[in-house]
Amino acid sequence: MWLMLVLHFVVSSVDAQDVMFGQNKYIEYQVGNMSLILTVPHGGSITPNTIPSRDAGCYDKVTKMCIYTHNCPSGSVKDSTNCKATTVKDLYTMETALSLSKEISRLTGGYCPHVIINHLSRSKLDPNRDKDEAAFGIPEAEQAWDDFMNFIGLAKSQMSTGLLIDIHGQAHPEQWIELGYLISMSNLDSGKFSAADSSIYSLSKQLTDISFDTLLRGSRSLGKFIEEQNGKYICVPSPTNPAPNGGNYFSGGYIVSTHGSKLKGQVDAIQIELPRWIRESTERPRFSIALAKALLNFYDIKLGN
Repeated sequence: MWLMLVLHFVVSSVDAQDVMFGQNKYIEYQVGNMSLILTVPHGGSITPNTIPSRDAGCYDKVTKMCIYTHNCPSGSVKDSTNCKATTVKDLYTMETALSLSKEISRLTGGYCPHVIINHLSRSKLDPNRDKDEAAFGIPEAEQAWDDFMNFIGLAKSQMSTGLLIDIHGQAHPEQWIELGYLISMSNLDSGKFSAADSSIYSLSKQLTDISFDTLLRGSRSLGKFIEEQNGKYICVPSPTNPAPNGGNYFSGGYIVSTHGSKLKGQVDAIQIELPRWIRESTERPRFSIALAKALLNFYDIKLGN
């Protein structure tokens, strides 16, 4: 199935790792050989004139719904409050993903995660939104969105179980690392959540001897494994910060919701939101080592196809 979907892609090889590209080379897929996928939706810079920039969607006051198109239908108007389109680039997330991939390969003796990168500017395409909001109905952008999603599907088809890490950047004043499992800030604060609410539902069912709370923010959590690598890397949720406690926090978006295990399947997903100081060139190498070790401790990543 996935082979038929990607026949138009261009294939090349970099450092003995196959690399595939979608149409116009807007989307890049570095083919891996382990059950780990890294996605980078907001790190691109390409701004083709053939794709109009995303702006506010059109708000229909009757249905109270947003219509994401450049030309508003009758009865709707551009509304940057109700139908805002975020276009800010997540600086250095691409570089962080590639650095992380390199460290994982080093630690596993040459095995590589699957890496999927959107090279289009977020002003042209946002793969972490549904297709309408992502591409505003522009066919060229819609094709890139399809390529991004199809590459994830192709990577997932090569594994029975696995983990997807969706890499983002944020500028919240807390300067902590936010790990998104689709559990809202308020539910984390109140403790009203269950494994079935999360994007790691499959993992929770595999680890029957571990409570979900322990897996999410306790001694068996990704936050704990990151923090034990370096005390500077404060995470939420984690044993030290079980919840945002009213602070800023991103719980996860379209990619984690669609490709994690909340709805179906056995591939889990986590959105990781990094403060800029961690993404900068001075800290990035150290953090990549720490996150690589933490991921290998947190998840039983299968090596080889």
